[in-house]
Amino acid sequence: MSFRDDGKVYLEVGINEAASKEENPNVPYGAEETARDVVECIRHGASVVHYHARYNDGRQAWTDDEVSRTILATAASEVDPLAYPSYSESLEHIWALSDRPPTGTGLLLAPFDPAQHVKRVLWLEDENRFGVIGCGPDDPNNSRPTYPPELDRFVELGLVPSIAVFNAADLRWVMLAARMGILRQPLNIKLFFSDRWVGCNDPDPDVLDFLISRIPKGIDHETVAVPYAMSSAEQCQQLWKHALDRGLGIRVGIGDCPLAFPTMTNAEMVDHAVGLITKRGLTPVTQDDLRANIAAAAVDEAEVVRVVVDRNRCLGCGVCYFHVPEVYQPDVEGFCIVVKPYVHGHLLEKAIDGAAGCPERAIRLEFWDNPSASEGDRPASRGITHV
Repeated sequence: MSFRDDGKVYLEVGINEAASKEENPNVPYGAEETARDVVECIRHGASVVHYHARYNDGRQAWTDDEVSRTILATAASEVDPLAYPSYSESLEHIWALSDRPPTGTGLLLAPFDPAQHVKRVLWLEDENRFGVIGCGPDDPNNSRPTYPPELDRFVELGLVPSIAVFNAADLRWVMLAARMGILRQPLNIKLFFSDRWVGCNDPDPDVLDFLISRIPKGIDHETVAVPYAMSSAEQCQQLWKHALDRGLGIRVGIGDCPLAFPTMTNAEMVDHAVGLITKRGLTPVTQDDLRANIAAAAVDEAEVVRVVVDRNRCLGCGVCYFHVPEVYQPDVEGFCIVVKPYVHGHLLEKAIDGAAGCPERAIRLEFWDNPSASEGDRPASRGITHV
């Protein structure tokens, strides 16, 4: 269920990123300044704060978990600091923060950029899984995992990945990963837009609409629009308004766009965002709301059934998704996709009914010994049943 159903909006703040004090003197460096901004943003109405752990001279502390531990522990003495750091390549400091939580708080969200992990990947539609592009048995890509093993660690530690989507290719991978079940729902998606970074989505409302259209209706998600490295405050404003009008959350912050807002503070950015939200009769999501709604569910050993559609057999007649939209949905051409790949209980019964109604017998149910384990891209099924 979306927060919007309760009249609420996900409001995140990017407080420093790689921005410099030359671009905006209020950009926080070091643990003390960063913790102060975390506290102020939460007090002014932010739902979540995203930060880069940085030293007092502004250098990035990519691998130093003590900087983040100090930031979060300091903020926790005053507020509920629902905040998470960034990373570059290695997530070891995230694991360290989870294994040894800061005093008074712990991690819920963890950063995850598909662009840093997903390379040379194929989608094998007939098998409903990922493969790797390789040029032969000696190609080093043949030993690459077909999906990021970090995803399993998130589940083990009870962390929810905050998924950075920089372009349509990233979003395509995320949706396919959700179909496979290696990204567990609800998805926590950040859509990045930039007029300067060519690898980001173009900051045009039509592009935002296109990206939203690529998320199947049955996918459970909270999606936030992020203007990033923008030079135009007007374009940021346009994107925030358009996102709110489309039912999305928004992210603000002088770390994201220091050139567009060269004199503002992060607290002032939050005040501005809260104003946009309340004008629409909505309120920002609280930390308690987020912890309740997006906390990673424990892996349920009862989820022993995987639902798979054979796209070579599917003719798009629609019987499955007409009767069981919780599990099956149409793609843009009307062919079936599975949006709830692991089912049990009443959803298992519905999935069976939907499969039984398929005139082409294009849907199969796979029964696994342990759906939470991973080997290759997933464990082999102990049996396959066509219904």
